[in-house]
Amino acid sequence: MVEDPSGLDGLRSIAVVGLSVSLLLSGYLVVRVRDLVYASLALAVLGLVNAMLIALLGFSIVAAFLVIVYVGAAVMFIIVSVSMLGGGGQEEWRPARGAAMAALFGAGLAVALAATGAYQAYSTPTPVSLREVSETILSRYGPAIGVLFVALAATLIEAIAVAKARR
Repeated sequence: MVEDPSGLDGLRSIAVVGLSVSLLLSGYLVVRVRDLVYASLALAVLGLVNAMLIALLGFSIVAAFLVIVYVGAAVMFIIVSVSMLGGGGQEEWRPARGAAMAALFGAGLAVALAATGAYQAYSTPTPVSLREVSETILSRYGPAIGVLFVALAATLIEAIAVAKARR
């Protein structure tokens, strides 16, 4: 096995472990939280972390579509359903606990960045032409995108129908 002289392999390993823990924690919160708004927020975090892991594997286009479709659309459908059903707040609001958790997370992130030298890992991304990306997507994945749009529209219509039926 060839060692990476830049030290990015160790950084990627630390990132994968941290993202995996975040994935498990957000998945647990999706199931355990009773308020649908907070559950949808946890679902958004779950989708974002999953997209980050996929991007670390080198599939950045797949990660981008995952964020657009699953994080954007799924959370939007849940929020539409909650707004139509009038979801009640089941969770307790504890501002001091939230501030403490945010401070703890921020401090942990700062320590991790300082210890691993991740702040030095930034590189300038290569420029990509929007025309090339759109031509590639439409020429190679046109039918799949059409099916995706129809499925998303059907899901939105079903979410509205379920919300109206419960009124």
